[in-house]
Amino acid sequence: MQSSQFASVVWTTSGLAKLTQALEQGQAFTLTHLSAGSAGYIASHLQTQLRQERQKVPILQAEQLTATQVRFSAVFEGEADYPVKELGIWSGSTLVAVYSAGGEVLNHKSKDVAWLEVISLNLAALPAQQVSFETGVLNTNIFMAKELATSVYAHLRQGKSLIQQANQTMQLAMRLRKANIG
Repeated sequence: MQSSQFASVVWTTSGLAKLTQALEQGQAFTLTHLSAGSAGYIASHLQTQLRQERQKVPILQAEQLTATQVRFSAVFEGEADYPVKELGIWSGSTLVAVYSAGGEVLNHKSKDVAWLEVISLNLAALPAQQVSFETGVLNTNIFMAKELATSVYAHLRQGKSLIQQANQTMQLAMRLRKANIG
């Protein structure tokens, strides 16, 4: 879907308070869940929950892209069917950040279809070295997609070459048989 406007992630007051508390205690600030909802609005730093949360799932995989940017993923599954207009990032039971672009539909969760959400998050305003992730057990290996695609492509090309070689050998054998040489 093409966006006509840009909305940035809004860090919540309660999320920043939890971050400050973790820093004061010398602990990492752990992001644990991603939630999706069907209400579209301009996000507020005062939010403590999504307006129409439909699903909340654990973060499955995360990686640090740069000193200030991370990427993480979550899979939404099940019978729910709804337009996704709001996303929430959680640390345990605390809503840390909200993304919603007015009434714009960000995605659509279809019934009985797994939907993979991948988020790149800029942590420039936060001490990134203090942010960690608690990841779930489903290993989607989405961050290896390029490497896997390259490997699959190489295997397909090799298979194509073998099939072409077998076809040429078969055609040569047929010609030799017709010429009564083989």
